[in-house]
Amino acid sequence: MDNKGIKVNSKWHPILGESVPLIEPHHYVKLSKIISAPLLTADEKNGSIPLVLPYIRQKVKMWGADVLLAENIRTLIKQEGDDDDDDDENDDQGPQKNQLSRFDCIASLLASAECTVVQDIFQTLSQFPIAFPLVIPELELNKAEKFRVMLPLFTGPVIKWETKPGTIIENHLFNSPFKMIVAIRVGTKCPGKSTILNQLMSSDSMFSSSSEPGAEYGIPHMISGSIEFTWLIQETCGVGLWKDVFENFYKEKDEIVLLANLHGDALNYPDQIQFLKQFPSSFLVFLMPGYDERQKNIIDALIDDKKSVYCRVDSKNRTKHSIDTGSLTKDRTLKKVRMMFKEALDFDASTFEVNKLKLERSLQLTEEIEFPESQRLIDFVKEKTCHHIKMKVMQLQRKQSNDSYKIFQANHELQYLVKLYTNSLILPLDKRRRALAHIEREISRLSSIESSTARYMAVLKKEELRKSSLVDRDQKNEKKVKDEIAKIWEKVDNMSLGLEHFFRELGQIYKVISVNDQRVEIMRLPEYYAELLISGHTIELLDGDAGAISEAWFSAICEHVRKLHPNLRIFVISILGLQSSGKSTLLNALFACRFAVSVGRCTRGLFMRLLFLEEDLSNQLGVDAFVLVDTEGLGAPEKMNEPESEKKDRILATFAMGVSNLTILNVLGESVRNLTEILQIAIVTMARLEKAGMAPDILMVQHISERNSARLSEPEEKFRDALQEALKVADEQDTVMGVSSIKCLQILDERIKKGQLLKPFRPFKDGATAHAPPSGQYHEDVVNLYNSILDDCKNSQRKIEFAKWSSLIQDYWRAVSHEDFAVRFKNIKEIYEFIDLGKRITKVKETIDEAFFKHEEQITQKFRSELQKWSHEANKNSFLKNKCSELIKEGLKDVPGCNENCEECKKTNKERENLKKYLKENKKDEKCETEIEQTIRDYIKQNYNLTFIKLTRILEAGFIRKGLSSEFLEIINKGMEEIINKMQGGRLSDGERKQKVENLWMALRNFISTKDKVMPVTEQIDKEVKEEFDNVGSLFNQCKMGILPDLSKCKAYKSGIGLLSIERCLDKNDVNEIEKRLDDLADKILKRRNSQHFYPGIVRDLRKEMDNTLNEISKSWNRRFIPEFKRNVFLYALLMFKLKMVSYQERWDKENSPLSILDQKKEEYIKIIDARLQYGFTLVSEGHIIGDYLLKVIHKKAMKAGNLERIKVVKDVVWMTGSEMVRLKYFEVLAKQVQNSNNEEAISHFLSPKRSIEDWFKCEVNNVKSNADAEYNKTYKSEFDQVSQKIRNCQSLEEIKKYVNDYMVEVDDIHYKVNSKNLERHHNTEEPHVQLRHHIEKRLKDYRNPKPEFFQNPSYDESIKKMLGCTETCYWCGALCWGSRGHDQNTDETKKHHTSHQPGGLRGGKYRYTGDLVAVPCQKKTDEWDVWYWGKEESTKWGVAKIRDFSEWKFESHHKDQFNDLMCWFFNKLNQDLAKRLNFKPASNNELNKYGCVNLNYDSIISTLRTKLQ
Repeated sequence: MDNKGIKVNSKWHPILGESVPLIEPHHYVKLSKIISAPLLTADEKNGSIPLVLPYIRQKVKMWGADVLLAENIRTLIKQEGDDDDDDDENDDQGPQKNQLSRFDCIASLLASAECTVVQDIFQTLSQFPIAFPLVIPELELNKAEKFRVMLPLFTGPVIKWETKPGTIIENHLFNSPFKMIVAIRVGTKCPGKSTILNQLMSSDSMFSSSSEPGAEYGIPHMISGSIEFTWLIQETCGVGLWKDVFENFYKEKDEIVLLANLHGDALNYPDQIQFLKQFPSSFLVFLMPGYDERQKNIIDALIDDKKSVYCRVDSKNRTKHSIDTGSLTKDRTLKKVRMMFKEALDFDASTFEVNKLKLERSLQLTEEIEFPESQRLIDFVKEKTCHHIKMKVMQLQRKQSNDSYKIFQANHELQYLVKLYTNSLILPLDKRRRALAHIEREISRLSSIESSTARYMAVLKKEELRKSSLVDRDQKNEKKVKDEIAKIWEKVDNMSLGLEHFFRELGQIYKVISVNDQRVEIMRLPEYYAELLISGHTIELLDGDAGAISEAWFSAICEHVRKLHPNLRIFVISILGLQSSGKSTLLNALFACRFAVSVGRCTRGLFMRLLFLEEDLSNQLGVDAFVLVDTEGLGAPEKMNEPESEKKDRILATFAMGVSNLTILNVLGESVRNLTEILQIAIVTMARLEKAGMAPDILMVQHISERNSARLSEPEEKFRDALQEALKVADEQDTVMGVSSIKCLQILDERIKKGQLLKPFRPFKDGATAHAPPSGQYHEDVVNLYNSILDDCKNSQRKIEFAKWSSLIQDYWRAVSHEDFAVRFKNIKEIYEFIDLGKRITKVKETIDEAFFKHEEQITQKFRSELQKWSHEANKNSFLKNKCSELIKEGLKDVPGCNENCEECKKTNKERENLKKYLKENKKDEKCETEIEQTIRDYIKQNYNLTFIKLTRILEAGFIRKGLSSEFLEIINKGMEEIINKMQGGRLSDGERKQKVENLWMALRNFISTKDKVMPVTEQIDKEVKEEFDNVGSLFNQCKMGILPDLSKCKAYKSGIGLLSIERCLDKNDVNEIEKRLDDLADKILKRRNSQHFYPGIVRDLRKEMDNTLNEISKSWNRRFIPEFKRNVFLYALLMFKLKMVSYQERWDKENSPLSILDQKKEEYIKIIDARLQYGFTLVSEGHIIGDYLLKVIHKKAMKAGNLERIKVVKDVVWMTGSEMVRLKYFEVLAKQVQNSNNEEAISHFLSPKRSIEDWFKCEVNNVKSNADAEYNKTYKSEFDQVSQKIRNCQSLEEIKKYVNDYMVEVDDIHYKVNSKNLERHHNTEEPHVQLRHHIEKRLKDYRNPKPEFFQNPSYDESIKKMLGCTETCYWCGALCWGSRGHDQNTDETKKHHTSHQPGGLRGGKYRYTGDLVAVPCQKKTDEWDVWYWGKEESTKWGVAKIRDFSEWKFESHHKDQFNDLMCWFFNKLNQDLAKRLNFKPASNNELNKYGCVNLNYDSIISTLRTKLQ
């Protein structure tokens, strides 16, 4: 035997040829097209079996075991209608026809396969009522007359029978107790022994016999000396045998009875007799006519002490066990044989161990899956028990922590277990597969035995629960029983051990070892598993217990797969279904998988398998392999109504669908509600996740009792409607649900629309008995589904490389497992309820905002009125401040439930009551009501706190603006007192005094800052964005990063239909329109609220405006934007809003924040403190303070004069006489550049005219030279002289005070008033006014320092801005409006924009079908022109468009036509470069000529323009 084939002994050449291919696991699982049934010729006698084996093998893989029935084998031979000869089977001429037989086919099928493949084949065939070859001839060269014993590969499969209704016995073949009846014959007779046995069986072709179809052409080549066997249960026995013998037998015994049939004369095969004697067996000996006593004695000696029953066939000597084959059809004859079976059962079965079998020379055991390495592991588990291994040894998968490495180091049993398991993994691949198959089989058996009692208890408890539900609806008792069942199943789980648990533990060990000591034997494990995966071995993708992917472990395995197959193209198929719906069974039938199958406790987590395709199929489908993903059963009955379990189901479904090209939905029966609800949420969740990268398709497999289209249509329709509803939510509620993309749902949407969802499956079982086989109809449906899958793969546009997919699924799992929004909902109904409830809560919040805002306005008016009473008297100011603070507290105390006649509070209370009523009517639970009420209370509290802080800040700022408050004076005086006490009569140096002044200032500032603790506006905005957009994926994080999206490069809408649609970007004009409207949102919101700063709920208002704006644009443009674009629009709007709000808040804080006001007055306060520190409260310090403030006012007046001088000079510029001259100047500059072949700046203008001309204008006017400095100095001197003289003229302290106070109000933003109290201290001083006057004058002279600051740019002045005029541009041609600045705010006809329109190509206008730039200006288009805009697919007539969609513009010829020729000249010059920049075609010469863009002279145009404008 080599790697490619088996060289066949010449004895078998007639049926097998010289060699047959060896079928190894990777061959067996390789996928191919459905093979058509071969049709052999009747005369074909040599090598016929290799021609039919591929077909048989594929049929068996897909559970079409009926291909092995003798009658079906004969159909593979072409029947000749004229061949009616009745040749005797012993005709001397020899066989004249093709001798293809059932036995030769099944024997060859098993003999040509590697042992693990044989095991898989037998695992499938064991579900069918057929006979199997226990001993077959060896095929190989040099092994003539040898037989192979298949027993080691037949151990383990579960055979079931029912002892009483509801009680099923499971027997592990050859491992559990059994008896064997051995049928042998002495002599030859036709019909013979096998024909007689077949009369008792469910099929009259159970064993190969002379009566089976085709037997007339000769016996099977491989039959003599072979042993067939089957189990005697209801499915294999005929009715008579079952009723008379075995039905009662199985009611009393839990051991299975096997029937072994030795073919050929037993005297010729003594080695086979010796082999069969070692089983717990009895012998049924058929003595054929002509036997003699010598032969019988030999048989007696061979059988020895075994129980034996002799049957004499057609014997002249009549005994009770004599039968006449001539009356085989008579029940009386068959009754005798049945009684022989009954008698043969009457012996005590001995124990049986496969390992102790002794074989004679002609027999040898087939290649085994058992190895010393695997057996040592099994022995260790058996010694320790599965429960101990799982719960005590495998600690890392159960306790994943940072101490995993220490746990591993300390757990010696785990280290020993890993060593044992690793010893199997390091075996060569072919041995490794067999060792793992051995471990899997035996560990499964040990787990089953260990947990059998617990599982039986669970069945009893379920029955108890069922009965109590029918008789007495005691909910308390039901819950108790359910809890008990849950605990029993937990116990079963703790004893359930499988290869996946070893895989998980190795994954955890690999993770900690790779970080720590990196021992070689562990680091190579991923390589071994990669080889297994490539050869078709199943590995765990997702740990169903921990709900996690072992990323390091999985990545390492996939990395080795990538190295071996770097460009592996795959198609991913997953299966979803409720628990025990037969998902794994279906995958096993479709792809010959070995996913675990059981009832009730099935797959946990997700398992994957990699199956390669045959080359021809690979070329046809465009992929190299299929990846199969088997999922945990959803909707476990014991987990019903457990929110976390239901949420887990939705997460698993989302993940499985999201990483698959095709998901098979497996539905048992007609009820699909639970699965439908799970899928609805999975669809919405997939649309929310960004990293899908796949577009799942689905096929719904529905297992029903009959394929009645009338009965199927209704549930399918409901299912389709439910999924369509989910797609509708994802599409229409995309912003509310935070949908990221619906691209992944396109294929699914198409499938639903076409009504191609359903694949009806007929019943899986052929009968209702315990071991009823899969039905032939089920096989037909499997084949049909398989072909559909191949078609789907062929048509799929979303195939993916394994390297990309293996990386994607890890990212996707992170996204899915952290998804906590969509998966919280049970179904679409709950989503709609959530949306509705959200709107109602929002409405309540909005009324709360309005109530607080109303009260805020009232309070502000009141205390601003009170602030007019401010004075320098400390007691009065303290009283005033307390009074204003009390106004704030009282005004906000009961909002929004005040008893006053407040309409806003009444609205709030009404909406709160409506909300409570809604919750009651919709039967929301008490917890939900409590949580919502708490949400409202928290929101009221938040509003109260923010409004209180804001009003308190305004109040504090007002007092600071007025001057030093009593609190400030107290701080300053206390600080000064401490300083003076420490000085002890000495003086401070200038440096020391400066430091003390700074310390006092900081004390004052710290005092304010402790009272002015406000969250920065960016944080407040971020907080509201997170709350408002929490369900919109990563929008919040993107917003925090602050990267502004370029909307012109974002895909915005779909063009085309269905799967043929293409996502397109908007053109620049449309993007500009959207951005313009978004940029204005902050101003729009603040204007409506009459606010200039952040307020609670502002982001909610912004979201509403964003939604409204997008909806308006979408409606007017007749264009549905895709979710990704809406998301980018939201991000753009949020970032622009945030930018503006920071600026607005800074501006508001500057005027209303106590700390900002204080910082603005720092210089003033520093001087006051310095003066007080030097001179105390003497007239010297008062003179210094008054002098400083007078100098400040003088400086402000001088600065104002300088600013006015700059504005005056700008207005005197020649070209600043009006907007026409300004634009002439601008376009003349551009034209000169173009005339000199420098087109760049001109192109930039025409593509963005508004921004370009505004930027140029600002730059020009701000750079006009002026004599502002001279004007400043002149004004400063004049004011200084006037003030000095006025002070000298004052004859009393009162006159000085009055003059100074009056002078202060001549400028803005200086709120100083002379402190009367300080002056009153000096009334008893001699001529105090003279002293004060002296000190003021001295301060004025000493600190006179005329030094202008930066003058204001003239471009900020409104009168200068008006010189530019309106800068709005035409959507179609880009021409600047000729109207005055702000004319669009008018209410009459003058509000419309008007211009002298220019060639449309200057703005990028082009003909739709040719791509040529257009030269036509707007006023020359006729009303019948077809125009396309706003991304619309359909054209609109120009006459309709300009009235309906562009009514804010005039499009007729303008009386100001001075610039028409210049614009045409520009277009002619820029035509080629514009086309190149925009990737369009330039306008044709005919086009340019037609619309007057040729033969234009630059000098003539400019000269004419100047003349006209002057």
